[in-house]
Amino acid sequence: MLNSRWEYDVSETPGSSNPSSAQTEASLSDRQRMILRLIVRDYVATGRPVSSKTLVENSGIGVSSATIRNEMAALEEFGYLGHLHTSGGRVPTDQGYRYFVAHLMGDFELPSSEQLTILHQFRQVELQLEQWIELAAATLARAAGNVSLVSAPIAQSPRLRHIELVSLQPRLGLIILVTNEGAARQVMVHWPEDADQDVLSPLADSLASQLRGLTADDVASRAASGTGLARAALDQIATALHGVTAEGTAVRHSGLEHVLNQREFTDTAEAQELLALLGGGSFVSAMLPRLEEGPGVQVFIGQENSADELRRLGIVVSSYGVDGEIIGVLGVVGPTRMAYDRSISSVRYVARLMSDLMSDLRAG
Repeated sequence: MLNSRWEYDVSETPGSSNPSSAQTEASLSDRQRMILRLIVRDYVATGRPVSSKTLVENSGIGVSSATIRNEMAALEEFGYLGHLHTSGGRVPTDQGYRYFVAHLMGDFELPSSEQLTILHQFRQVELQLEQWIELAAATLARAAGNVSLVSAPIAQSPRLRHIELVSLQPRLGLIILVTNEGAARQVMVHWPEDADQDVLSPLADSLASQLRGLTADDVASRAASGTGLARAALDQIATALHGVTAEGTAVRHSGLEHVLNQREFTDTAEAQELLALLGGGSFVSAMLPRLEEGPGVQVFIGQENSADELRRLGIVVSSYGVDGEIIGVLGVVGPTRMAYDRSISSVRYVARLMSDLMSDLRAG
């Protein structure tokens, strides 16, 4: 990986489930690499298949149309290009976009003037995380020209704040717990002996005072030495704390107008399907396990996405947070035909800014 904490080594992107082999990549000539770069950039900009004639007229590439057609045919054999119609031009494949991101895109940064404008906007809002999340979503959508998503941060090791034990039947109960971060969870428990509410209420009071502020691992260690009802309750509390995830976490979106202007989402139903997919914590829950530990931008292109409903999309995403303990997700989602250089640089900058703001807030 690159040395800088915030630099992005696209050649090692773990989101790539179908990268080109080293042998195939090495077989590309300089001319083929140049042609692939031109085709990707032209198709991203126009949404129209790129022909050899277009390249000759607009790129100043300095070779004949026949030569370009031969090179395009070779790139198609490698799997980097496809065509929508028999007589039409070529379009990049998912593999072609991946090669572009990894090798042809270059190290693109948001212009310093844009960075300063974004920073100034964040400094104008109050020290409230909700306002930062809303501003981050609007900033990303505007900068990348696609739908943005920003989740509220969640604790990676939730700590217990409150518990209740409720009797349902002689040997069946309900455990209700609340974490310091405000997440609530209910779990059913089968008691090893009869336990009515008169027994469970004092047990809940005792456990609440003992366990307040502890993590799931802390609770599990205490369960090892417990017995009877207390042992059963501790086991279930530890399991429930381990299960507190991003499900239900608030996710802020912005940029629907950008999506509706792109031909891939001219069908309103498709745009609504995208928003429904991103609207709940299920998307964040699915993305968090795939993100590398620590900061950094990751890119998932088309078929590299594990869920079927995501395989028509490009996703540029990063975690943000404090010391690996409080983690949120932010990113840009759009068609695979997206400006990856600008999306990556925008996500990288806003993730860094959000992490810095959260660190300052925590320190204060």
